[in-house]
Parts: sequence; C-alpha cells; structure tokens
Amino acid sequence: SPGSHSETNKRIRLVLYIGRSAIEMTGAAVSVCLLYTLSVCSACYISNCPIGGKRSIMDAPQRKCMTCGPGDQGRCFGPSICCGEGLGCWMGSPETARCMEENYLPTPCQAGGRPCGSDTGRCAAPGVCCDSEGCSVDQSCLAEEEGNNQISQSEGNDSGDVILRLLHLAGHTPPHRVHQ
Repeated sequence: SPGSHSETNKRIRLVLYIGRSAIEMTGAAVSVCLLYTLSVCSACYISNCPIGGKRSIMDAPQRKCMTCGPGDQGRCFGPSICCGEGLGCWMGSPETARCMEENYLPTPCQAGGRPCGSDTGRCAAPGVCCDSEGCSVDQSCLAEEEGNNQISQSEGNDSGDVILRLLHLAGHTPPHRVHQ
C-alpha cells in the first residue's frame, strides 16, 4: 500500500554491514552505541594528559609514588628517576625500571617531601629537588634535612646517628648519584 511505504521512508534507519550480514539499528540503539564509543575513547593513557586528564584529579587523595631502588628504600619521581633519603638519586639505571609502571596507574601520585624548585618539584634527597623530568641541586631541600637533624638531637638519638647525619651534610656522602 502507498501509505505504509511513505511511513517507512520517514523513519531513520542505520544499517551496519559486518562481514556479509547486515544489522539494522534503531535511533535509540545508535545513540547508545555512540555514547559508549565516546566514553571508551576519551580515556587518558599517557602520563602527560591534557587538562581534565588523570593528572588533574585534585579532589582525590594523593597516594605515595611507587617504591624503587635497593631494598625498595627510594620513591619514584619520574619514569626513570628513583630517589631516597640516604640513598641519593638514580636516573636511567636498573634501579629506576619499576618507575615506568607508574605511567600505567589510573591515579596520580605524590613523591618526596615539600615543594621545591619548579612548580612540580619535590625534595627528593638532602639538597636535591626532582620533578618527573629531572633533578637539580636545591639548598632549600638541604635546610629541611638540617631541621630534621636538630629534632633528632633533641630527641636523644644515639650519637652514631647524629655523626652520620653530620658527615652526610658535610658532603662526605654524595647526595646525587647518576648511573648511566
């Protein structure tokens, strides 16, 4: 009949060809498929996500970055940077291999002590400030260590620990190691 043919022409139909078979989808099914595809494609899979990506989640509590280095005594500061108090920093060495895994975790982490240097820098070791790109010498990170020494002395720690810390501050233990 002519009336039913015009009604068929008024409806919008989408036909998907998969292999040799055709699947007809209604408007609602098409909308659901498009929304699902959009939600899957908008994920952020790299460490330097754009604004609104995984690195800009400000409301979520920040976790500590992964441990690394000998005896897992350090923390990851970047994909190839591992630092720890009393250990110094390793860059691009086998001790930093575990830090690459941090890029694949869905939530950001916070490494190190107080902020220093650039906007994203954190105190990594006595006198060393690191961000995800690299490390630099920073006297403000050394001042934090001196404050910790004064607290340790007032708490009555044994003199051996105090002497080791003083030697460390005097430069007998290098605060920054780079292994290539």
